[in-house]
Amino acid sequence: MLTKRQKQALDFIKSYTQKKGFAPSLEEIGRHLGLSAVSTAHHHVRALEDLGYLRKEDNQPRAIDVYQKEQMVRIPLSGTIAAGNPIEAIEEKESITVPRSILSRGGDFFALKVTGDSMVEENIDDGDVVILRRQNFAETGQKVVALIDNSEATLKKFSKGRNNVTLIPGNSKYEPITLEPDRLNIQGIVIDVIKTETRIETLPKITFTQELEVQSRPLPIDQVVCGDAIENLKKTPSKSVDLIIADPPYNLSKGNKLQWSAVSGYKGFGGKWNKVMEAWDNQSLSELFEFSFAWLSECKRILKETGSIWVFGTYHNIGVINTIFQLLEIEIINEVIWYKRNAFPNLSGRRLTASHENLLWGHVGKKRSYYFDYKTAKAFFSPNDLLKPEGKQMRTVWDIPNNKESNETKFGKHPTQKPLSVCKRIISVASKEGDIILAPFTGAGSECVAAKMLNRHYIGIELEKEYVDIAKKRLENCKVQTSF
Repeated sequence: MLTKRQKQALDFIKSYTQKKGFAPSLEEIGRHLGLSAVSTAHHHVRALEDLGYLRKEDNQPRAIDVYQKEQMVRIPLSGTIAAGNPIEAIEEKESITVPRSILSRGGDFFALKVTGDSMVEENIDDGDVVILRRQNFAETGQKVVALIDNSEATLKKFSKGRNNVTLIPGNSKYEPITLEPDRLNIQGIVIDVIKTETRIETLPKITFTQELEVQSRPLPIDQVVCGDAIENLKKTPSKSVDLIIADPPYNLSKGNKLQWSAVSGYKGFGGKWNKVMEAWDNQSLSELFEFSFAWLSECKRILKETGSIWVFGTYHNIGVINTIFQLLEIEIINEVIWYKRNAFPNLSGRRLTASHENLLWGHVGKKRSYYFDYKTAKAFFSPNDLLKPEGKQMRTVWDIPNNKESNETKFGKHPTQKPLSVCKRIISVASKEGDIILAPFTGAGSECVAAKMLNRHYIGIELEKEYVDIAKKRLENCKVQTSF
């Protein structure tokens, strides 16, 4: 069934096509719907395609055919109804259009917009629209709109007892309302729900940059560029990079600043530790989504069809990255768990010790077109990895200590610096000698150093000059080796 916004998009496409003889662009659809993101208009068009209302030819932005799939009818939208505490009685205000197929042949129908969260466990959320058949009786188990004492309206599940009736919420934090039958006046029963749009639509200024003309520049091969990641990615030519290793901000600098010091430190990570509290690592959810969508959109554009992308994360950000992969149609090849036996302890003693990070590996080309060195992955053996037997297939849990060798921090370090061992493993299994490796958040340069050591080209992008200088010194003093 169409959502309200999908119906608005479909109506606009129909009327525009009838007037001009061709379909509107995604930008025009977005402007008509008051959307700030072209991606959301694309989401609506894709949904209408999937539902069979539209047919869109690939690579033809205005080639959209509208199918007259089913007849639509108009019913009154009679205001709002509380899915929570009862509110004042409803009044008719406007109308909405719905498919005739959801309405039975006989009856009087109306719609109400839901406010509150007392029916979320019945899949009725704040902002949804419920379609009702007007009647003054109900069976136990039906969802009803009812007036209490002819003054307060509410949406609940109905239950009839011997001497009373009960209105049952679909949320365990609310109590049922039990009263005498003569205090309750049923207005109608719910026959369908029109879901609200996803929260993605409210996020600002998200665009599919791969649909726009990009002002590119020659690749800065074997360089670490000081500057903003997104701005530099926008200047990178399309389909020019073989492998991207992204270590973006995890958005974990929340809460109090923590620090710990001890004369006798824990083995493996020394006697002093500070929680990362960086301005660049503290964003709201909408800011994190917008930022992640922007740089991943550019990464998709600049990857070769045979290339792939690896993104580091934790539970703070990896769910957002996964969602954006799916929105951008970046196929997830694997999710790798990087297990760290020498993880920092949980100092507060209030939760389990975090001992892993996530890695999402994805690609944008045709199915199985990405490069994977199966033989190298299978042959890999390290005495430090207690989970990978020699000669056995490499699995998706990697046992790699987070220790850095002395030469990795000789010229300085970054607060979230990755060990060369994990970067070299990624590069060895997902690229060939001579390939171009891009690190859009290069920090102290571990990805670039690993690329150089394994005889690959590299491009690093880092905002802070302090870390650019560290990366350059590391690169000047590293040597090429033949294996990882």
